[in-house]
Amino acid sequence: RKWLRGTGLEIGALHRPLKVSESVTVLYVDCVSREDSIEKFPKLPATDIVPVSIIDDGFELSSIEDESFDFVVANHVLEHSPNPIRVLANWVRVLRRDGILFVTIPVAERCFDKGRLLTTINHLKDDYQLCLDNAEEEMLERNKEHLREWINISERAIHEERDPDYRHPTSGEIEKRVENENMATCEMHYHTFSRESYLELLTYCATAITTSVTVEEVIQNSSEIISILRRNSAKPAV
Repeated sequence: RKWLRGTGLEIGALHRPLKVSESVTVLYVDCVSREDSIEKFPKLPATDIVPVSIIDDGFELSSIEDESFDFVVANHVLEHSPNPIRVLANWVRVLRRDGILFVTIPVAERCFDKGRLLTTINHLKDDYQLCLDNAEEEMLERNKEHLREWINISERAIHEERDPDYRHPTSGEIEKRVENENMATCEMHYHTFSRESYLELLTYCATAITTSVTVEEVIQNSSEIISILRRNSAKPAV
């Protein structure tokens, strides 16, 4: 109610859209249709899965024009991207002046990512530059290393909580999976954050990548970090 006005986008809401005031209009963005999501997630109540207004890659928003929406919401999406700096820039791009970017991410130490190394800002800068340089092979190897860590720590924690008889795969089984994984469709947490490291990422983006945005708030609760960024109302100097 404090931050969101007008018409905006929510990316990857699935069955848990952000609650907004009745005066706000939200268009839901996903890479697949609502029907496909219902089929993909049969354990979720179909009635809870949101209607998808725009089918697009939520990291790219390539079908969305510049400065066309009042806000963008992305809850627990950014950590799934191999290139968060580029994603943040893409989300800011579609905001009108004075528009709001509302992003939440999990606190690594308070979810199944506990025990993983926090992603450094230098690592994220390198990811961004490698993508700019089209260094696909080097980026692939970096992402495979994230997948190994995901399998050994995060995925293991998820399975052990659900199944006391879970058997963790051997190193050989893990390597076989890593080599055969389609990284373009791999759903995992590539990166992990604390409030401090996430604020460092936002500050870098707001000062070095897309200077048209200001970091308004970064708040941590028991399990997640909530960030509010605002696109500056003034036109950039020519």
